[in-house]
Amino acid sequence: MSAFFDVAHYDGQSAVKRKVEVLVVGQYFYLAENERRSGPFAFADVEYVTKQGEADVYGLNGRDGWRLTLSGPVPSELTALLPAPRNYGGWVDRLGLGKAAFAFTLTSAVAIAVALFSPQWLAPLIPDSVDDRLGDALVGDFGGRFCHTPAGDAALNKLVASLDDAPQDLRVEVANIDMLNAVALPGGNVILFDGLLKQARSPDEVAGVLAHEIGHVREKHVMQALLRQMGLAVVLGGVDGNKGAVVNNMLAMSYSRSAEAEADAHSMKVLGNANISPIGTASFFDRLSALDGSAGVAKGNAGITGYLSSHPLSASRKDAFEKSIVKGKNYTPALTPSEWTELKTMCAQDRKAKSGLGFDFN
Repeated sequence: MSAFFDVAHYDGQSAVKRKVEVLVVGQYFYLAENERRSGPFAFADVEYVTKQGEADVYGLNGRDGWRLTLSGPVPSELTALLPAPRNYGGWVDRLGLGKAAFAFTLTSAVAIAVALFSPQWLAPLIPDSVDDRLGDALVGDFGGRFCHTPAGDAALNKLVASLDDAPQDLRVEVANIDMLNAVALPGGNVILFDGLLKQARSPDEVAGVLAHEIGHVREKHVMQALLRQMGLAVVLGGVDGNKGAVVNNMLAMSYSRSAEAEADAHSMKVLGNANISPIGTASFFDRLSALDGSAGVAKGNAGITGYLSSHPLSASRKDAFEKSIVKGKNYTPALTPSEWTELKTMCAQDRKAKSGLGFDFN
């Protein structure tokens, strides 16, 4: 039996601070105050609570408010029986602060790497059926904003068929929204905005932009971006009832620089295969790159920032398309003048198509 003096004790039943002696008997101890003694208490039930200055505070399992405050030199036999003090937390104290900090840094780096790069290898693993269902659920008829006329649809179908070997896997639509934009969405959905058609100077410009968006679909960039921005919960768990918010988020979805480069490369390749001159796309990017990052946009180009927000542009992209031009090659226009007119005016002709930027889906 040994005694330890200068111990403060609260019994949990009153706010009285008591000065007691600790009497150790094997795996148990008693607390003695004058002629009063309480216990026995099992060391196995003692829990480390906190540190107050130079003192360590212990509690007792199942006894709320019970506290034992030890300060000063502690006998070795008592130290061996008490739980070890905790400075930062269980696993940090077990590892040590230096090792714990290294482990945390390593774990953080791995987590960041997973967030950045896992979509690239996860996207191809998502079944096409999931991609299609997600696209159907999110896009639908785009709130009745898709434009259709027999001649306009025929021109659009001709353009898509010239740019892709499996056009049946794609659903390309024109939306009656006056914004210079084009987006690729899940399920092979590609949407050209009417503002893009209005401001395009030739069908070759539209062909280059459309091929770029199809490139995002074929390279699985759409699912990668969706996984990166919205997470697996939306992809695998379905979307909630607020489709408008989800679609708006997806319209703002951006791709990485490498994905944009791959989509550009896809566009240049299919334009060459279709014998469509890339000079139109180079001209398109030239006009947009002049506005890249600018705060003020002329009124006539008010919708152009929509494209800039999700498609980072630069003069280098214009240069790349210009370099892909084969000198002396006899290119064919993407559409005939009459087909181009029908496509460009399709939304103006379709009186049934709703207009506007809202996505108030039910």
